[in-house]
Amino acid sequence: MLVNGGPDAAGVLDPIDIGDRYGVSRSVVREALRVLEAKGLVTSRPNVGTRLRPFPEWNLFDQQVIEWRVHGPQAHEQMRDLLEVRTAVEPFAARLAAGRINSRKKEALESACAALVAAFEAHDLGAFTRADIELHSALLAASDNAMIAQLAGVVAEALRAREELLLSPDTLAARAVHLHVELVRAVVAGDALSSDARMRDMLDEVSHDLAESPAGKGTE
Repeated sequence: MLVNGGPDAAGVLDPIDIGDRYGVSRSVVREALRVLEAKGLVTSRPNVGTRLRPFPEWNLFDQQVIEWRVHGPQAHEQMRDLLEVRTAVEPFAARLAAGRINSRKKEALESACAALVAAFEAHDLGAFTRADIELHSALLAASDNAMIAQLAGVVAEALRAREELLLSPDTLAARAVHLHVELVRAVVAGDALSSDARMRDMLDEVSHDLAESPAGKGTE
């Protein structure tokens, strides 16, 4: 697959060869290349053809690109990158949310937290991840910073990837639930320092899970 390329991926893409390789029509290939161009993965020019763009020029915040990379050879690298972005953004978002919390934001956070606790008690990993996404999205929105809030999709992909690659119903831990509950309590109470600290504790847990995963151990 094209998106399984990495920083060294380059070259002209032959639509006919792609169609033959995957058994699809030229119209399907053209549409696929248009989608990839819109996401910054390829560029198309008259008399030059379609070329794979250098990896640093890809739109790496696109949710589909993240999903594709999670399922490719760079899965661990993508998970690491997502964790580092979250570590740079989410603790500060939690601080902002604590300082800007209102009744509507409190309700959204507490509702998501209650759903997460219920999913844990039901041993339902899918429901747990959906509630986790809802909670983190509500937190980013509560920061009252529109640009931070738009990172909710990136965080959602990170949480989905974590479910798929690092978790199972048997690995859902009470500590993870406790950290989420404590985070929401700190934000709702308007305690910026505790909100930042609880989010960092949560991300430390993710870092540990990633380091202990087969892919993580393979990169040591």
